[in-house]
Amino acid sequence: MKLHKTSDGSWEVETAKGAIGAKHVILATNGYTAFLHAAFQGCIVPLRSQVTAHRPGSNIPQEGLPGTYSFIHSSGYEYMIPRPPGCKSAGDIIIGGGLTQAGEEGLSEYGETDDGRVNERISAYLTASTKMYFGERWGDDDREGRVRREWTGVMGYSSDGYPFVGEVPFAGGGGGARGLWVCASFQGHGMVLCWESGRALVDIMRGGGRGTEGFLPECFLVSEERMKMRFRGRLNTKVGKVDGRL
Repeated sequence: MKLHKTSDGSWEVETAKGAIGAKHVILATNGYTAFLHAAFQGCIVPLRSQVTAHRPGSNIPQEGLPGTYSFIHSSGYEYMIPRPPGCKSAGDIIIGGGLTQAGEEGLSEYGETDDGRVNERISAYLTASTKMYFGERWGDDDREGRVRREWTGVMGYSSDGYPFVGEVPFAGGGGGARGLWVCASFQGHGMVLCWESGRALVDIMRGGGRGTEGFLPECFLVSEERMKMRFRGRLNTKVGKVDGRL
């Protein structure tokens, strides 16, 4: 897929199925944004994240865990989300994290956009994590195995830790052509932020304010200053020894 500015100031998007012309284009492409518009190189950086779905151990309550959990320590974090009753694979425990178990303390996953494979070092860490956190309270593994499934996904990170929502400024690579917008870089929290951010962007495009009831924080807005900033990595992501257990 490619994005081009046309002679009349509009935009053309080339896809595998043909070209589409438009006066307005929204880059809702998160970690892939820089592949479509070079101004976001180093500004929005892709980061591959890894997740596992664990079948519950024999000592885990049949009704499942009572809530969600975040394991935040001085050198990293993991999160744990139980599948709710009534859904497919109810009671399974979804665990993500372990980034710094990858090569170069996680640096190997920055810039990685292949979500068709997993990092084996992170896999080993996440597979062992339930036993590490629960200890004897985990019990025996399910007869079909501890991990039901594992997968990866590509997130988008910015230098200041905030999403980009708004029109791409001329100095950011627009070249004088209006109509290029962005709603991306949600730092792994897209399900929390992207819905209202999208609505706010449409309000801006229509000449309105910053979304429903003024939702959109000013720090989310696109600016030339923000686009000049370059990603330097996240702080406190090294995974160390964990003493606490559930």
